[in-house]
Amino acid sequence: MPKMGCASSKAIDGKKPKVDNAENSLASINTMGEKLYARGKFEQAAQLFREALTARRRTLGDRDADTLTSINNLGMVLQAQGKLDEAAPLLREALEGRSATLGNCHINTLMSINNLGLLLQAQGQLDEAEPMLREALAASRATLGDRHPNTLTSINNLGMVLKAQGKLDEAESLARDALEARRATLGDRHPSTLTSINDLGLLLQAQGNFKEAAPLLREALEASRATLGDRHPHTLTSMNNVGLLVYAQAKFVEAEPLLREALDGRRATLGDRHPDTLNSINNLAGLVQAQGKLNEAEPLLREALDGRRATLGDRHPDTLNSMNNLAGLLQAQGKLDEAEPLLREALDGRRATLGDRHPDTLISINNVGMMLKAQGKLEEAAPLLREALEVSRETLGDRHPNTLTSINNLGMLLKDQGKLDEAEPLLREALEANRARLGDRHLNTLTSINNIGMLLKDQGQLEEAEPLLREALDGRRETLGDRHPATQNSISNLAGLLHAQGKLEEAASMRKKRTPMSTPTVHDHSA
Repeated sequence: MPKMGCASSKAIDGKKPKVDNAENSLASINTMGEKLYARGKFEQAAQLFREALTARRRTLGDRDADTLTSINNLGMVLQAQGKLDEAAPLLREALEGRSATLGNCHINTLMSINNLGLLLQAQGQLDEAEPMLREALAASRATLGDRHPNTLTSINNLGMVLKAQGKLDEAESLARDALEARRATLGDRHPSTLTSINDLGLLLQAQGNFKEAAPLLREALEASRATLGDRHPHTLTSMNNVGLLVYAQAKFVEAEPLLREALDGRRATLGDRHPDTLNSINNLAGLVQAQGKLNEAEPLLREALDGRRATLGDRHPDTLNSMNNLAGLLQAQGKLDEAEPLLREALDGRRATLGDRHPDTLISINNVGMMLKAQGKLEEAAPLLREALEVSRETLGDRHPNTLTSINNLGMLLKDQGKLDEAEPLLREALEANRARLGDRHLNTLTSINNIGMLLKDQGQLEEAEPLLREALDGRRETLGDRHPATQNSISNLAGLLHAQGKLEEAASMRKKRTPMSTPTVHDHSA
């Protein structure tokens, strides 16, 4: 499923002007940098922050409060530019200096703890980030109170780390607390409120709650366009997130212009190798792949993977996501030998960094199982698909989209093993839930309809299978068009059923409607 991208709350330090004229000038430079940062002008802000830092180190020393402010601010803008390795030592220096000179509970020290925690999250070091952000939150509650803006920032940011760890229920509680308090204290259009609106929407989407997520993500985008402009990084993040939401709902026509606009804006303002740009490249690739445009998707997925390996490293969650996605495309193209090492590398990396029960790890377990199934290694695939389903039911619930995909995939494996009676209740469970949650014309629902139809055909229940296969074909034609691989698969399946029923003329006519494809047909089990 296409990596979705969000705008975390980060704190740039303010300044009180000094009496000294030279320091007044540096304070003005710092203030101008803050304004540029807030407008998303990161390169210009970085130049000013560097100028202020160089002068303050020379005149005030490394541990002066103003110097530490400049160190922190330069670290934050470098992180915003995606220069994580350059930002890390600065943010650590700012934290160590503030802890030593101001104490662990000073508001600026707490700000530095929070900022370093966010950097660790961006680097994929979630286990190190979580205790740091919990520390910042506990101290902020104790010293500033539950409704102070810094406390709300800590609540929101801890929630996003928990989301990245797959701890969705705890994350939701924090995200709702932060949003409610920010609406009450800052108003609906404040940038921090928009961050909370956006982040809660993303969390609800991760839980499969599209109905509640949609109005939040659309609210964040509309307000960001109105208050920040179309090319501000936060607006581009909201644009990307709404695009991903409607893509997940199979509304491809609505999703494509949003994802393309987000990518164009990020390339222009952040550069080709910024993490947010790489997210947009990855997301647009997922959309065009879902539309059956595999040759257009491949260079995008390779660009995203190469960029992430180079800038984030091989074990970063985003890099592992790109491995998984490129492998899925190669598998859809029938290039199983090239897909297998990527899928296994992604799975090994996710087990090592996220644990066996994280949602992303479960996706990788499922995908390796489906690759083995495509290779005909059914007995080797079975334990992986059962593991993915069992843990998904426990951690995500029976109706989560990822759980339904696992139900469908295990059902199709059992069907291929000839265990039709064991496969049927799983495939019917997936179909019933997909109809109820996603509607009759969602791609996952159409996959389930097709799969039940093919199961009934294998059971010899041809008359019961026919209306299902016709429904799957009609829905795919309407949503994907005649040339999409999934539509072509449905044409082939219905033609095979008609032939088995002895309706030879209609079967022959149906087969003539198949379009020669430049790439292999997709498998229906990969919902």
